[in-house]
Amino acid sequence: MALRRKRTFGSVLFTLLAIVAALALLIAYLALFLSPPDHPVVMFFGLYFIPILLLNLLFLLIAIFRHPRTLLIPIVALIPSLLLADRFVKFGRDEETHATPSIKVLTYNLGRYDAGGRKVSANESVPGIRRVLTEQDADIVCLQEFALKDTAQWNSYLPDYPYHAQHLFKGNRFFGNVTLSKYPIVNSFSLTFPDSRNLSLVSDINVAGRTIRIYNCHLESYSISFTSLVKRLFHKETFTDEMVQVHGRLREATRRRTEQVEAILRSEVQSSIPAFLCGDFNDTPLSYTYQQLMKTKKDSFVEAGSGLGSSYTMLWPMLRIDYILLPQEFSAGGHETLRVPWSDHYPVMTNIYFE
Repeated sequence: MALRRKRTFGSVLFTLLAIVAALALLIAYLALFLSPPDHPVVMFFGLYFIPILLLNLLFLLIAIFRHPRTLLIPIVALIPSLLLADRFVKFGRDEETHATPSIKVLTYNLGRYDAGGRKVSANESVPGIRRVLTEQDADIVCLQEFALKDTAQWNSYLPDYPYHAQHLFKGNRFFGNVTLSKYPIVNSFSLTFPDSRNLSLVSDINVAGRTIRIYNCHLESYSISFTSLVKRLFHKETFTDEMVQVHGRLREATRRRTEQVEAILRSEVQSSIPAFLCGDFNDTPLSYTYQQLMKTKKDSFVEAGSGLGSSYTMLWPMLRIDYILLPQEFSAGGHETLRVPWSDHYPVMTNIYFE
């Protein structure tokens, strides 16, 4: 009778680490369903979903070749991610068979012309953004963190759009959200949020006799410099304090963003006009924010995207935080994320079909 091989210390340690990584991933899945203010620990795991997922994939590969006894641990943890994968990456592109009228919608966080640390100046970003918008020739454009020194320059900025709505805050220059349209904007108002300069600019637009509502959203950001955080990593005496402060800001930003989403949803149900949610949500597809907004919506990337959906240049390709969400009775086609260098975000664009 063959003796059973004793497990080595390395094998036991690997099993324990695999279990910890698997539990972290399973907790991250809960971030879709649990309110962040009530469950802040779960929110942190959801925020770090991509690196936790990659860690479990690494454990899966190691288990295949070195520790087959533990193979079931990462497999069980990774199975739910198969149902969520198309929120982050799409393989191939669905053939478009729409014969109904369509409009092209584009959303773009201009980052006040900050190119995310790349060597692109504001003097280059402004004409670069204009070229992108002119070339794409979208029917409706939602801009966040738009900036303008003098409102007298407004009419010369993008003259091809005869209709516009804006909510601009006054700082050393005007900045905020702007919606541009080739179709008449028949009504507009702003949803502002307490103690925040984030907002949702709401515009009712008459498209060939049919009114649609566009929510141009810029939700609460984390306001964290990841570059600064990495630098502090090498200063151990300050890194711990920095991490405590960072997680405090993460928790507060997520609490505010949850309240902002609730305000948008309350506004939406008060009107029978079909509502589209566009803009910078500052949250990933594995978040409570996204899950709440998607209860009655389709995601244009999930419907018609291809490749990686990441829209934020920092920590690319991990972060998809810019979206176009559409009502169930509409369809999306030709979703694109344009890799242009003029902001710390990439513009997101899709065709909306009237079914």
